Amino acid sequence: MKRIHVVADNNAMSSQARTYAEYRMFAALTRYSRKFRHARVVLRASEDRGRCDKVTCAVSVALDPSGSVRVRVTGPHVYAAINRAVERLTLVLHGRIEHRRSS
Repeated sequence: MKRIHVVADNNAMSSQARTYAEYRMFAALTRYSRKFRHARVVLRASEDRGRCDKVTCAVSVALDPSGSVRVRVTGPHVYAAINRAVERLTLVLHGRIEHRRSS
């Protein structure tokens, strides 16, 4: 069973942002549905000079049958961080799948 688990500080991230992260990751990973077992998304406010004006989105994906992929990005707000993470994850997964096909 494929699972996506989103972890966020309840005070800093809304339930809408967590739902958006789950949806975006699911949409991106379904292209590789045979290639992943589960994913974990961590959303955190990033402190810059004492201010929490950026958000970090870290994603770990367990690949099937083995291996993993991790990406970590920072954005000016939670939705930008999620979108950047999805873009980077898609590039990394596409590269890994193409690499395996050519091997």
